Amino acid sequence: HRVDRRQRQMCIRDSAHSVARGYFKGEGEGRFAPNRAITRAEFVTILGRKAGITPSGASTAFKDVKGDAYYAPYVAWAASAGMIQGTGGGKFEPNRTITREEMAVILDKFLSHEKKAYASAAKGQFHDGTKISSWAKDSVDKMTRQGLLSGMGNGNFAPKESFSRAQAAQVLYTIDTLSLIHI
Repeated sequence: HRVDRRQRQMCIRDSAHSVARGYFKGEGEGRFAPNRAITRAEFVTILGRKAGITPSGASTAFKDVKGDAYYAPYVAWAASAGMIQGTGGGKFEPNRTITREEMAVILDKFLSHEKKAYASAAKGQFHDGTKISSWAKDSVDKMTRQGLLSGMGNGNFAPKESFSRAQAAQVLYTIDTLSLIHI
């Protein structure tokens, strides 16, 4: 139970940090919904807020991103910066939950775009490392080495599983508090 209490305290710290900086908006009625899976559009929006972009009307090449959607300017920004490429067929699938491996790739591209890097630590070896898609493997390895991502506590990375709001808050807290190296 000690681990559960510590994890809860870290979740509260990370969530409060991210909400205070405006990365996240609440779920209404003062709720954060830490266990809710985050969508692809929400993750890109959070990164855009972290980068301090000013959301303004912007169109994207994605057929399924309406210009008046709250996330449209963030998706346009991320696409123009090369952080996202869509899912094929001219689609972004903004409302689909983001997988952990998709998040790792977008996060890696975001940090490169922002010219941020962190000191490398020991490479994490995951029991399910063979399940990480080839297009995501380098990003998962890099983000893990830099201490920004970790497994699920059981030795697995769970690349195809959803990424939660609490996990996103934890990553943002780590990015904001870990020492940068100059690149």
